[in-house]
Amino acid sequence: MVQRVAVIGAGPSGLTSIKACLDEGMQPTCFESSDDMGGLWKFKEVSEPNRASIYRSLTINIWKEMMCYSDFPIPADYPNYMHHSKILKYFRMYAEHFKLLQCIRFQTSVKKVTQRPDFSRTGQWEVVTEDKDGLEERHVFDAVICCSGHFNYPNLPLKDFPGMETFEGKYFHSWDYKGPEDMHGKRMVVIGIGNSGGDIAVEGSRVAEQVYLSTRSGAWVIRQVSDNGLPVDRFNTRFVHIMFKLLPMSFLNWLGEKKLNAMYDHAVYGLKPKHRLFSQIPVINDDLPFKILSGSVLVKPNVKEIRGSTVVFDDGSAVENVDLIVFATGYNYDFPYLPNDVMYKSGHRVGLYKHVFPPVLEHPTLAIVGFIHSDGAIMPQAEMQARFVTRVFRGHKKLPSSPSMIKAVEKDTKNIEKNYVVSRLTPLQVDFVEYMDDLAKDIGVRPSLLWLFLTDFPLFCRVFWGPITAYQYRLMGPGKWDGARRAIFTQLDRMYQPLRTRKLGPHESSWAGCLIKWSLMIVAGGSAVYYIQVHNPTIIPNLMSKLHPQTARVKVPPLPYCLTAEIANSSSFYRHSLQAVSQPVAAAQDSLTQLTAEVMVRRVAVVGAGSSGLACIKVCLDEGLDPVCFESSDDIGGLWKFKESPEPARSSIYRSLVANTSKEMMCFSDYPMPDDYPNFMHNSQLLEYLRLYAEHFDLLQHIRFQTTVRAVKERPDFSVSGQWDVVAINKNNEEEKHIFDAVLVCSGHYTQPAVPLSEFQGHESFSGRLLHSWEYKDADSFRGERVVIVGIGNSGGDVAVEMSRSAEKTFLSIREGVWVISRMAHNGLPLDMALISRFNSLLLRLLPKTLINWAAERALNQKYDHRLYGLKPRHRLLDRKPLINDDLPGRILQGALVLKPNIRGFKDSGVAFEDGTVEENINAVIFCTGYKGAFAFLPSALSEGPHGELTLYKRAFPPSLQRPTLAVMGLFQAKGPILPIVEMQVRWAVKVFSGLTRLPSKQKMLEVIETDKRLNMHSYPNPRQAVLQVDYIQYLDFMAKEIGVKPNLLRLLPTDPVLWAKIFFGPCTPYQYRLQGPGQWAGARQAILTQWERVAKPFKTRVVPEPEACRPALCFPWLMACAGTMVVAVLLSNKIFPLVQRVIQMLDGNNRFLQDLWFTD
Repeated sequence: MVQRVAVIGAGPSGLTSIKACLDEGMQPTCFESSDDMGGLWKFKEVSEPNRASIYRSLTINIWKEMMCYSDFPIPADYPNYMHHSKILKYFRMYAEHFKLLQCIRFQTSVKKVTQRPDFSRTGQWEVVTEDKDGLEERHVFDAVICCSGHFNYPNLPLKDFPGMETFEGKYFHSWDYKGPEDMHGKRMVVIGIGNSGGDIAVEGSRVAEQVYLSTRSGAWVIRQVSDNGLPVDRFNTRFVHIMFKLLPMSFLNWLGEKKLNAMYDHAVYGLKPKHRLFSQIPVINDDLPFKILSGSVLVKPNVKEIRGSTVVFDDGSAVENVDLIVFATGYNYDFPYLPNDVMYKSGHRVGLYKHVFPPVLEHPTLAIVGFIHSDGAIMPQAEMQARFVTRVFRGHKKLPSSPSMIKAVEKDTKNIEKNYVVSRLTPLQVDFVEYMDDLAKDIGVRPSLLWLFLTDFPLFCRVFWGPITAYQYRLMGPGKWDGARRAIFTQLDRMYQPLRTRKLGPHESSWAGCLIKWSLMIVAGGSAVYYIQVHNPTIIPNLMSKLHPQTARVKVPPLPYCLTAEIANSSSFYRHSLQAVSQPVAAAQDSLTQLTAEVMVRRVAVVGAGSSGLACIKVCLDEGLDPVCFESSDDIGGLWKFKESPEPARSSIYRSLVANTSKEMMCFSDYPMPDDYPNFMHNSQLLEYLRLYAEHFDLLQHIRFQTTVRAVKERPDFSVSGQWDVVAINKNNEEEKHIFDAVLVCSGHYTQPAVPLSEFQGHESFSGRLLHSWEYKDADSFRGERVVIVGIGNSGGDVAVEMSRSAEKTFLSIREGVWVISRMAHNGLPLDMALISRFNSLLLRLLPKTLINWAAERALNQKYDHRLYGLKPRHRLLDRKPLINDDLPGRILQGALVLKPNIRGFKDSGVAFEDGTVEENINAVIFCTGYKGAFAFLPSALSEGPHGELTLYKRAFPPSLQRPTLAVMGLFQAKGPILPIVEMQVRWAVKVFSGLTRLPSKQKMLEVIETDKRLNMHSYPNPRQAVLQVDYIQYLDFMAKEIGVKPNLLRLLPTDPVLWAKIFFGPCTPYQYRLQGPGQWAGARQAILTQWERVAKPFKTRVVPEPEACRPALCFPWLMACAGTMVVAVLLSNKIFPLVQRVIQMLDGNNRFLQDLWFTD
């Protein structure tokens, strides 16, 4: 009779083993070598030999409801995917609740476990331990449970990489990795693409100069965030499990791979492995695909050799100046304290019966718990193993004979090798549901679906259709828990709870849905009326006459002739009066326009050498003008020039900023970006492109650096000459005065941050830091702090996501919510290239906006339900610019980022929100609340807006000027890239300066401004925001038409149909506006035809072998013919009965599987 049990290790497996022993009335003693419980999930700043080690940012890949113990649900307010600190806290709660700590002896290492001399009779073991003082102690136990894990001994295969001894940098195993602090600015190679390799590559890419991810065979990558934003393992149900048993695995692999490739094509991304999807546990990583898309991580094949600081790969490519190599190459498993003769070797693995018991022992009093790899969480499986083990120890379950167990182990090994890709490091794969059900059946706790169907149908539905959570194995049998049924019914409530941090208004019916319903009703009703009218024309008139009896008609006398004539005469007089006033005005304006055409513009002042300023210089040179650019800093780039400290009156960006628009959409129209540039570029790469552009067109010689423009004033003879006085201060602080024929303002509108402190009470007494995103550079200085981010524009989303990886807690305060989109479209291609096309623009104008909003919002909510996540805004999707962020939903789901409503006020170190909640001990509040678009050097008369803002015709020209010789570039907001619009603005402005294109009258321009603002006010109630909005393609086409460069689709269709199709159905890239007219570029057509090749080029860092060509169109008729021939042959050969027997045998096999599933022993 087993009474005393030794449990080795106080990690998650050890804790549940202690509890299982206590439940069975045994006396467990747990030996833990460290000073705390938690095992793998106990983070330490320095890795300790022979112990598991994790990195600081580790978040579990399993949904909390799938990973918890079966009789102790994780608290409802815990995030769905928990940080390791939360998991450790849960284990502490579990240990305290069931009083497990009193059974643990900390800082006591097990040195040896041997069989007692009388083992054949007693089955007892001698356990030798050593305490923290080095004192050795011997114990006798009736049974031993090994829970020491298999992540203790890192596998560092240096001998597999020739030349490793010559490597000049630093290398280490992922076991030693804690955080990316030592990776700043370095070039690093990560070897291995498991979950750890993917996490380290992604985390390192945020600070390293470049990360290369080397993989031998590739991997399938899935996301934690599944359909509707729910946890991906939420869909691991019994119904799905049955489908996996009944349907061909080849079909399931095809279906799963097709769904994954629809998110991001694994072949294009260089990730596609040799094995099929369900042949190996996939990598779970939400961030890796975008890091590849943005070029931060480059996927490479296996490392061939190392030469000094150069790493050579199998495809012959090499990376030089590598500073760091991280080996994410798995672990060796070992139990050094166990005798060698105890373990049975089977293939690559330690052969254990049911993955628990060594089959060669005379007495089953030694068990290994938690020694498996699975597509599910280890905690519930280890718990089930522990329950099974203790039942065996107590004699309630008898194991087969040793030969039978060895035979079962060998059969299990063959099944593993058949169904999974196994190696020396990954030999332990099991199917989560099948394994849990198998052990539960042996224990007697497997739920009987038929019994539940007959006795508790609501519970049956949740067990059969819902996720297979561990609570199902506490419904009946030994260890039954009374709270199991309720836990199953409330598991989805616990899933939703951590997402409900920002309350939304009541759900309103979709206008599109109502429209569709009413449309169907009208069609049905109209059809019925038409049918009745055709078959019996008298029914409807008779019915109407009964419903609406005739009433007396009242005759209204006509107006007297004299009154009618008087009204007509007064109207005529009014019209003639207007004509008399307007004709002289029009004539004066026409003469003024003629004068403008006669003014010859030569010298042009360009204020600012950012991306807009560079385009201005280049276009001026193209038109034969003499540009002089004044740049206050010492370099080009403007917004895209990162500096460690913000400088007053200049734009400022954070270190991690990546462009939201793809390279093909945002490049200059006659200078494509290099094909090896990533599709979404880091700010440093975009600055490098601007340098290439400036050098290629020799623009730098026209820029006067460290010269600040102080004033731009009209000359005294401006009405005649249109000239400007420009006052500037050079680097020696000397004032300079210049005369220019025209001025192009390119100083941007991200220089003066707007911080609305006056809107929040108590901000004066707030003890923490108050700053604007303009001051933010990175999250390092906020590590371990509690931070509130205010505002959910693109900067707010980026800062909140980045902050959530460093701060103790991050809160994102939003007023109205926002629609969130990803940079990736179908197959992982750039979203803007898929959406911004002339075809889609035409659909937007033809189809009802309500219908498009409904369809697009439905598609977004299928990715992650905005209402569930607390993100849903009041406005519709097309009404305003969405937030572009790939990481925000995942951070919310992991609980690292908590959404809150608008701030109500401050008090000491607390921040109060409008829903009444208060967050205390806040260290910093970062306002991502936009900028003031002020231009202090311009004449105040140009700021005619109600709030002192510039009034601009078509967001470029002040209508109040007598001569249109000043234009403001880039002062707009568009749902698309900025650079192409600015370049087109410049081309248009220069044509206006030269008199080749004329502007309308002042009155007409003011009318257009007011009309545009009124239209935008429907979406942007704030007039200052409304006036800035432009439609991307329509605005480009308007300006292109003005200067004669709009592509002629009608002419292209018959003359160049291939190019026409690319222009009409493909992305509206800037090259389209260089096909004809002024500024025509001979390479435009080729640039359009090859744009997708440049999109694909940065992905081609690891060659994926192409699958063998399949010609279904040719094969299908032959297959049909063969199938028909076989059917006829069977029928004619009188072998129908044997065939039917074979079918019956197959159905019997399925029947046995279903019967085994529904019934329990």
